Amino acid sequence: MLNYINKFIPILLVLLLILAACSSGDNEQKNNNADSQENKKVVNISAPGVIPSLSPTIADNDFSFTIINQVFEGLYRLNKEGEPELALAAEEPKVSENNKVYTFKIRKDAKWSNGTPVTAHDFEYAWKKAVNPETGAAYGPQFEEIVDNASEILKGKKPADSLGVEALDDRTLKVSLENAIPFFKELLTTAIFFPQPQEFIEKQDGKYASDSKHTLFNGPFVLADWNGTDQSWTYKKNEKYWDKEAVNVDEIRVNVVKDTGTAVSLYEEGKLDRVNLTGEYVDKYRSNQDYHTFLTGATSYIKMNQGKDGNKTNLANLNIRKAMNLALDKDKLVNSILNNGSVVANGNVPKGLAENPKTGEDFRAENGDLTHFDPREAKKHWEKGLNELGKEKLGISLISSDSGTSKQLAENIKYQLEENLPGLTITIRNLTPKASIAANVGQNYEMIMTGWNGDYHDPLTYLNLFITDSPGNHTGYSNKEYDRLVLGAKGSMANDALKRWNAMLKAERMLIEDSAVLIPLYQDGSAFLQKNYLKNFVTYKVGADNYKWIDIEK
Repeated sequence: MLNYINKFIPILLVLLLILAACSSGDNEQKNNNADSQENKKVVNISAPGVIPSLSPTIADNDFSFTIINQVFEGLYRLNKEGEPELALAAEEPKVSENNKVYTFKIRKDAKWSNGTPVTAHDFEYAWKKAVNPETGAAYGPQFEEIVDNASEILKGKKPADSLGVEALDDRTLKVSLENAIPFFKELLTTAIFFPQPQEFIEKQDGKYASDSKHTLFNGPFVLADWNGTDQSWTYKKNEKYWDKEAVNVDEIRVNVVKDTGTAVSLYEEGKLDRVNLTGEYVDKYRSNQDYHTFLTGATSYIKMNQGKDGNKTNLANLNIRKAMNLALDKDKLVNSILNNGSVVANGNVPKGLAENPKTGEDFRAENGDLTHFDPREAKKHWEKGLNELGKEKLGISLISSDSGTSKQLAENIKYQLEENLPGLTITIRNLTPKASIAANVGQNYEMIMTGWNGDYHDPLTYLNLFITDSPGNHTGYSNKEYDRLVLGAKGSMANDALKRWNAMLKAERMLIEDSAVLIPLYQDGSAFLQKNYLKNFVTYKVGADNYKWIDIEK
């Protein structure tokens, strides 16, 4: 028996050594995986709601554009200082003597996230789709008075295929302009001018950009494991991106957090790296070393629906709209509720955006306050408006977002308007950002709290929204003289800087002072907490945030 056992001792020793080696290997593999996870650079941020739209052609709101800007890219991208720099364009274009024909070369290493090349044909397809009236692209009018034939195409007078864009070959894109404009390169950094993969899109059976599976990306990141309605999503570094070496982090994880208090708690727990602050939280954290402020170029306002399809609303009455404008003390909104560096707005174009080409005076300062708080004057207009309508009282609904701050703002606006306009009853409808955007775009509202952040540093990007039949209008406002001024500033006046400037000043006065199309509320400030290890979180006064260079330095 002893001999039998002795025989197997060497075998048992070998087996034990093998098992130990296997165990060691398993542990080593686990440790390697853990090290790999620990070595990942991951940023955690929040969002106000689910993604409304991921299609560069269809998107029509700042929230969508911020997301699109991380996962798509055009001929140019804004650099850290907010200036256009070459992106998918391999070099600066050849420009004709009259500055109306641009010939671009596309980068050889530009690829979609499935590895197929981004070509000049992708640009031609995307641009022609954007101006096709059948597409219904809210940003299609960006091409109007700029790219050749766009104006006629948008009106249905010419086919989309006649647009002044042509792929001469896979890497050569020719663009013909109706008018030479000074901000063309900056315009090309915006989503509507991004390329789209025609062959891939046409295979998606109408589901393109509805989730990660049905989307291709060509920007610094890809949107991973997104199902279209998620309360969270992840940007992952795009390994096919031509400039991937400049992308510093592996992932940016986003969770929907609508309440400032919840967001702050997550920040203090180390679960968020940056959060926006409003109201009481600004005062609480003002002396914190992580506290920062920034005045954006976004303007917030209330739209008033005058009617559509020939059916007018009570808000089609000018005196009612003027009464609404005069009955609101915006200081209470800005200082008591927001308290985040926002400033009262009495016009549509923000301050600090553009300067008079001759005198250097700021546009906002030169045009001044186009409305103000005057409850006595408001009541006069109100009573006159009710008399014209043959009514003694009015009930109007106000749509706002369902975030905590938006709810507070809406309640304060309701209180002020009802207090200063006897016989008015405001009913508040709090909707998700996605539903609110849908109501705005479909003009299914009476009054709606919304706003705009421009696409380029020019007053035109704010005024262009309200020309007749613009997909961004959604108010029922239509004025031929306003259209003439704005379209002229976009096209025929482009080479007469002072004439163009004066036309835009007059157009804004018509929009707010004369016609009271909007109730301007405030120019958005941003007060936020940001961890000191989070670097290069690039935001601009105008344009979508840019995460390309975001980094963590611990």
